[in-house]
Formats: sequence, C-alpha cells, structure tokens
Amino acid sequence: MPSSIFSLASYKEGIHRAHKAGYITYADSYVPESGEMQFSNHISWDINGIHYEGGLSFTNTRHLFDGIRLVLAYFEDNPLTFLELGPGAGNACYELSCLAKTMNMDVKIHTASYTPVNPYMTLVRSGDELLASLSSNPHLKIMEKGPNGCSWYILDEDVFRMPHEALDQIYRKLDDPYIHHQYIGYYPRDIDLPSAGFDIIYDMFGPLHRKDVASIVDAYSRLSETGMLFFVFHERYAPGKIMLEGAKKRFTPIFNPKDTVVVDTQHYRAMVARENNPLARHFRKKFKSEFQTFEAHDMMGFLKWLQGDL
Repeated sequence: MPSSIFSLASYKEGIHRAHKAGYITYADSYVPESGEMQFSNHISWDINGIHYEGGLSFTNTRHLFDGIRLVLAYFEDNPLTFLELGPGAGNACYELSCLAKTMNMDVKIHTASYTPVNPYMTLVRSGDELLASLSSNPHLKIMEKGPNGCSWYILDEDVFRMPHEALDQIYRKLDDPYIHHQYIGYYPRDIDLPSAGFDIIYDMFGPLHRKDVASIVDAYSRLSETGMLFFVFHERYAPGKIMLEGAKKRFTPIFNPKDTVVVDTQHYRAMVARENNPLARHFRKKFKSEFQTFEAHDMMGFLKWLQGDL
C-alpha cells in the first residue's frame, strides 16, 4: 500500500476533498474561543504561520455507545438520519456506518463540531484497542491511570511517524465517505443545521456536556417526531443538575410531558425518546403514564430490560 495513503498530508487532503465535494460546510466568520482561526483540534494544522498541535486521545476516539445498537431496532423499517455533536476523530460515526450495513439499514450520518473529519480515511480502532496499537510509540503520553483505564495523548505527527505496517492497523482508506455531511463551527451559535428531522442525536462529551442548557433544548428541537436524544452530562454543570433533579422528581420540564426521559445516575448519561417513539409508547403503557422521567443506575440495563419486555 502506498505510504501516501496514511500520512498527515493525505488526511488533510481528504478534508479538502470532502469540502470541495459539498460534504463539509464551514460556518461564516468562524472564530474559536482562542481568538485564532482553527480548523481542527484532533489533527495538526498550519494557518497563517501558526501551528496548531492536534492528535489522538482517549477523549476523541470513543466507541459508539452500545445503547445505540439496541435502539436501532426501533428504526429498522425506515431510513435513519443520525447527528453526532462533537464527533472527535469520527470513531462512533464509523462504527454506526458499519453497524447499519450489517443491519441493511439506510442511514445518513451528520456531524456538528469545530473539528472536521476526513470521511475517506477512518480509524479502525477505538479506546483501549487504539492505545494498544500506539503503545510502542515512544511519543505516547500517559497522563493518568485510573479504574476506568488510561488518559492518553499522542500528537498526530508522531502517529504518522509509525511504520506503514503499523499505520495499516490504525487507519483504513475508504472509497466513499462514511459521513454524509459535516457542519463546522460552534454549536448551536453559528452552525446552519437543518431545523428538524434527526431521528437520533448523539453527544458523548460534546457541547451538551457543558454549561449551556440552551444547547440541549436546541438539540431536542431538531429531533423528528419519533426521535431520540442521547447525551452525557456533568453533575456540576447546569444541564447535569437539571437532569439529576428531573430524576428525583420524575419529570424534566425542558422536555415534552409525554416524552420518556431516562437518567443514568451512575454513568451520567441521559436518553430522551419523543412522545411518538415506540420506546416511549411502550414505557407509558408499562408504567400507565405515571411519570415522564425514570432514574436508572445503568442505561444499558434499562434498555435491555425494557426491550426484553416487548
């Protein structure tokens, strides 16, 4: 395989190619909080003589939440429109693309972030598997070791210095893009996303994890009538406080009263199923519509339990 396929230059070329083909839309006058124009934070970029150091890390290579695999069954009969907020290096999107193919589902994947992804060149591993692949690289930085694994980081210049046979185990070249459209800018302030119609909106430590409750309300407003919203929250930020309070009161006021809201109080995950979603209808029937918000100590356990009762 030619070495040019797996290089920093070829990664950047894929982003420019996707932009030219209409798969990437940049927000007008997009200026990050740093005050400087920056096209990416997971790859390095030179702009106007300024070098931005990016790379791969445990935060931007997370795998697709297993709960998404379970709820896809609710959408099997119709085309699915999926939006990930803050896709990082694109792992979850690629896993969803592969999963949809095995299920023979028609899925269009969209992303919104300040990080463009090369949709023709994808990582083939995530999390611990990727860390193992990079373990022999002398530039790998382990920042923290804890019960949930390692916090790690490696600059992409150092990733691409690895032998080509090693890179072949990390990246894969694609003929067709696995992301239908990318919207680049700050969400929701200056990204021109479609106003509604997303069947699943997904955010794992992206903008909905932060302090702005309005971002959750905005994402919720973009769901289809049978849509589902998944996100991770922080217990000390305003969105997290609202979700945890809703779990106590069994009602979260920022959502429709007939929606089904599940709050995982152990892993700080939330799921919102719109009123007409099959999961929400089943939930209301099972609990006789006594409450809107359900506290679960484990989201996966709840989804398996509810699905097994169908």
